[in-house]
Amino acid sequence: MSADIYGPCPCGSGKKFKFCCHPIADEMERIERLMDSNQPRVALQQLELLETKRPDNVWVANTRGMLLLDLNESSAARDILKQTLENHPDNELSIVLYAVAMLHSEGPVQAKRAIHRAFQRSAKKLPGLVSDLATTLAAVHAQAGHMMAVREHLALALRLAPEERRQDLFVQLLEIDGADEIAYPIRGSHQLPSISAVDDLQKEIRKGQKYAAVGCWSIAADVFAALAKDSPEKAEYWHATGLCRAWDGDETVAAESLHRAAHYYSDLGVAVECETLAQILDAKTTTDVVEECVYRGQVSSVSRLLTMLDGQPRIERIKVPEEGEPANRPVAAYSILDVDINQTDVAQFSLDNIPKMLGKVVVHDADPKANNPAIIMIAGRRGPDLENAKSTLTSASADLITWDQDGTQPQVVGIISKESQILENNWYLPHKVPFVRRRELLNQFWQKIANETWPQTPLKALQDKTPEQAAKDPSLRVPLLAAAHILDASAQQRERGIGLTGLFSRLGIEPLPALEISSETGLGSLSIMQLNRLPIEQLNDQQLVTVVNRSMLIRHDETLYKVLKVAIERPAIADQIDRVRVVRTLAGIASANGQRNEMFEWINRGRNLPVPEGKTPFQNAWGWDMAEFGARLEDPSDPQLKPLLNRFVTYYAPKVPQIRQHIEQTLEAFDIPSPWSSVEIITPDSIPSLGSVWNPSAPQSVPAAGKIWLPGQ
Repeated sequence: MSADIYGPCPCGSGKKFKFCCHPIADEMERIERLMDSNQPRVALQQLELLETKRPDNVWVANTRGMLLLDLNESSAARDILKQTLENHPDNELSIVLYAVAMLHSEGPVQAKRAIHRAFQRSAKKLPGLVSDLATTLAAVHAQAGHMMAVREHLALALRLAPEERRQDLFVQLLEIDGADEIAYPIRGSHQLPSISAVDDLQKEIRKGQKYAAVGCWSIAADVFAALAKDSPEKAEYWHATGLCRAWDGDETVAAESLHRAAHYYSDLGVAVECETLAQILDAKTTTDVVEECVYRGQVSSVSRLLTMLDGQPRIERIKVPEEGEPANRPVAAYSILDVDINQTDVAQFSLDNIPKMLGKVVVHDADPKANNPAIIMIAGRRGPDLENAKSTLTSASADLITWDQDGTQPQVVGIISKESQILENNWYLPHKVPFVRRRELLNQFWQKIANETWPQTPLKALQDKTPEQAAKDPSLRVPLLAAAHILDASAQQRERGIGLTGLFSRLGIEPLPALEISSETGLGSLSIMQLNRLPIEQLNDQQLVTVVNRSMLIRHDETLYKVLKVAIERPAIADQIDRVRVVRTLAGIASANGQRNEMFEWINRGRNLPVPEGKTPFQNAWGWDMAEFGARLEDPSDPQLKPLLNRFVTYYAPKVPQIRQHIEQTLEAFDIPSPWSSVEIITPDSIPSLGSVWNPSAPQSVPAAGKIWLPGQ
């Protein structure tokens, strides 16, 4: 055995190896060789034989437990490790292995006590294994959609992880903090509140904080909840309870505690943040929902069905989704519309007459090898639209479809809250609608939501009053501000910005005050809602760099725009930020907001930046020209597009011939003819040098950037 005989025994007893398990070292070494040579079953047999000789040996029991866990036999591992702990209750390895076995065999709720025991007892000596346990719990919570719990478990795993795993866990945390699909108020870190109390309560407060620090959040929540019960007007107790419940995945109770914290806080900013978290968690657990459903049926002839569907006036073939393995992808996909798209005037589209999708259809061919029949599925929200779509599909199919359960009972595949329905549109815009027009319609849609629809919609969080009514009720100020932040977060999840400042102004309410900071204030641990309240102009250089980096990750449009506009004008940090990326992002935000002139101003400014290290002037110019190209393509009628295409023909293509294929393929997607077949010749004298200053009146100007960029990316 290669282990140091005077080192700690592998069984975890704390004794020296020589005076503990050394007599079975040779047999355990043979078993380890079997494990290393991928013979786990033989190794298990040998362990069982060895156990008959050493029935109470922890090393043997723990090794059996690990092998069974590797073989996904968690129930057997659980039983062995449970018996081991009855005889050796302080063995750190047995404790953490038992927690893992309980988690896999019984689930997180039943395993919670064992998990907390592992977090408390095993983290110091076996941090890597406890880190793995926390990572597994993060994955369990991710499946349940408990994103605050996911992040906190990953943060715990990161603190305990060995060096070789820290980078991967850190990246996972960054991915959560930058995930647009997660409402931004629940992303990022949330700190337990600072709690002051008389001396006889400090011991309990510290106990709760210690439990929270090691990941025992339900125990910590119980401690804080007991304190809150005795002092119900102490907002910090409710706040700490709510955060710990959320980190534990108990979102319903977390919301209740956070509502109470919001009610009792005198600090408006903290109160609104607690209320915002509570309302988000409420929406996840509400029963006032609309069901997303799927009807499923079998198809007798896929080829005949597709031929029939392709000829129907209200059924439009769409691009097949590319998710999943190619073998599992559908052979065709369709949208069923409320009108005949061929009878509509695209030029006259407005919010009132855009064609609507009643349902989405996918068709899968038969798989004879797996004995799977051809199937069809139609999806939509439960209600008249889905039934209309199904009826249209059935009528068009000429008895080629046999619906499951006689077509009477759809399968529920998801839910959305009824209140959030106002944020959804089910438009169908034909390919020939220019991108710039699509963006205009979307901006109009969100402006209408912010200006009319949402302000006039009764909300449960506002005691069933509308935001316009709540704005006149001082007692509803906190829930109204929270509801506005949730509207903003919902828009951001859909890659839109509503402009909170403008929304507050229209409602006639004061926004949250700016956060008070000093030059010594650390900004890395601020929540995202706190970050959005920073007085950007007052930040010192290092603080501004920190905020730039976090804002670029979080991508809250309104805050990001303010931060980057300040950063790009501060010369002292020019070498600490990626100015090209900053300018591209500013151009992208302007584009998303429909501010095309401002977008081109930012692109122009990017051209005048110093050439980035590692790029030639030619590459730099090409990159910015491609940025302008992507922006001009949003509106194929843009008069500046043709001169730009001429530049690709006369300047770039002679130097890099392969550019032509890329440009032509891109133009083909927009039904624009190749400029190589109809080019307006430009003389060399009319082309400005790479160092010249571009201006809007110089259509042949040199744009640039490192990689292809399209507005909004």
